[in-house]
Amino acid sequence: MISFNNISENIRTPGHYAEVDNSRALQNLLPNPHKVLILGQKHSDGTGVFDTVYNISRDGLADGYFGPGSVLARMCETFKLNNKNTELHAMAVGSGIGGVAASGTLNFSDALRGTAEISVPGTYYFMAAGTQLTIDIPMSASGQAIASLLASAINANSKLPVHAVVATGSVRISAVQSGTLGNYIAIQQNFYAGQSNPLGFSRAVVITGMAGGTTDPDIGDAWAVIDGDQYQYICQPYIDDVNLTEIEDELSDRFGPMVDMQGHGFTAVRGTLASCTTLGNARNSPHNTIIGAYQSPTCPEEWAAALTGVASKYLNEDPARPLQYLELKGVIAPPVTDRFTQSERNTILYDGIATWITDNVGKVMIERCITTYQTNAYGLLDPSYLDIETLATLNEIRYQYKARMASRFLIPRFKLVDDTFPVQPGTFVAAPKTVKQEIISLFGLLQDNGLIENLEEFILNLVVERDSSDQNRVNVLLPPDLVNQFRVLATIIQFIL
Repeated sequence: MISFNNISENIRTPGHYAEVDNSRALQNLLPNPHKVLILGQKHSDGTGVFDTVYNISRDGLADGYFGPGSVLARMCETFKLNNKNTELHAMAVGSGIGGVAASGTLNFSDALRGTAEISVPGTYYFMAAGTQLTIDIPMSASGQAIASLLASAINANSKLPVHAVVATGSVRISAVQSGTLGNYIAIQQNFYAGQSNPLGFSRAVVITGMAGGTTDPDIGDAWAVIDGDQYQYICQPYIDDVNLTEIEDELSDRFGPMVDMQGHGFTAVRGTLASCTTLGNARNSPHNTIIGAYQSPTCPEEWAAALTGVASKYLNEDPARPLQYLELKGVIAPPVTDRFTQSERNTILYDGIATWITDNVGKVMIERCITTYQTNAYGLLDPSYLDIETLATLNEIRYQYKARMASRFLIPRFKLVDDTFPVQPGTFVAAPKTVKQEIISLFGLLQDNGLIENLEEFILNLVVERDSSDQNRVNVLLPPDLVNQFRVLATIIQFIL
C-alpha cells in the first residue's frame, strides 16, 4: 500500500491528483558551504559597532567597519588575500577595555657623523609590520629632519598598525591600539638583502623594539552574540591562557552531539622555539591550531588570518586532502637564521604547534597543520586528533550523514518497526535494516569521494539496532576508516657498481 503525504484517502471527487515527494531526491553528497568568523579589535576610525557581526563580502569593507590599520581590518584583509570566496564574517571585541598601547623608538641623531648632519644623500629603508617604507634623505639632513621624514611617511600610511611622533632627533612609534599584540609589531631597518643605511650614517640607527602593550579583550563575550550560528572556522589573535581556554571550551561544546555546530579555531604565536614549545605544551585541544614563527616582520594575527584563509578554502573543497605546501600569502618569512630547522620543527610538531617552510624564493608554505591535541585523559600520547584534516573529515561525514538520514526518514515522518515487519514499498515505514541500507549507500558515496576506505570492513562492523527501552529510537554504530594523508615517502636506494 502506497502512502501519501497530502492526498487524502477520503477523496470522492473525480480528478487526477499528483503530489511531489523529495525524500529520495538526494543521490549524491550535499554541498556544504562553510563560514568563517574573525574576532579582533577595532579602533575609533571604524564605523562598526562592538559585539556585532559584519559580513565582509569584499575588500575594503573591514577598513570601514573597524578602521584601517586595526587588528581586525588587517586580519580580514589578509584572509581575503588568501581566500576570496569563503563567506567571511568579523566581529570587534573589547568594548570598554582600557590598556596601554605598545611603543618603540628610533634614534637618528646618534647615527650621524660628528657634524650632526648627513653628508651624503641616500635612502633609508624602514619596515613596520612587514610594510616597507623608503625614505629619501637629502644632503645636510639633521637627525631631527630625518626623524620628521620618517614620521610623516608612517603617518601617511593609514593601513599601518602604528603612528609616529617626532622627538629630539628620534621617532617614537606607538601602536594604534592597546594590548599585547602591539608588542609583536616588528619595527626594523634594512630587512632585505642589499639594503643598508646611507653612507652619511656613522653607525646603525638604534631601534628600541615595541613593548609595554597591556590588556587584551576577552573573546568570551562573542559567544552570546553568535549563539545558534555555526562557523566552521574561527580566527582570533590572542594567545593568553584566558582567551585560548575560552575558544577551546566553546568549540568543544559546539563539537558535542547535543549542539553539533562544530568549528575549528586558529591563532598564531611569534616567539622563540622555547616559547612556542611552552605555549603548545600548555594546550591540549583538538579544536584549535596555533602556528609558530620567530622574528617574522608580519604580525602574528596576520599569520593566523592567512592560515585560516587557506585552510577554510581547501578543507571545504576536500577535507581529507593535506594542506602541506600551500602558500600563505601576505606573510613574510623571518631571516634564514631565525627560521626553525627541520629538527626544531619536528620537535614543535610534538608540542602542538603547526609548522611552515619556504620555497626557494622565500614564499611561506604550510608544512603540517596540526591541532594542539597531544595526550588523552590519562596523559598518554594520542595522535588521534593530531591533524586538522582528521577533524575536517569527521565533520564532513557527520554533516552528510545527518543530512541524509533527516531527508530520508525524519523529515518525511517515517514510522519505525522491527526488522521482521513486512515493510511494503512506497510506505512511510522504516526498519533498522532499511536505515542500514541507506547508511551503506551513503558511505559508498563517501568512499567514492575519497573520504573513507575499506567499505567492506565498514559494512561488516556497522551496527544498526532498535533501542530496547525506547521503541521510537534507532541506535547506530558507524565505524568509518578515514582516508589518511600522504606525508612521508621513505626510500632506500640499493645501488650496484
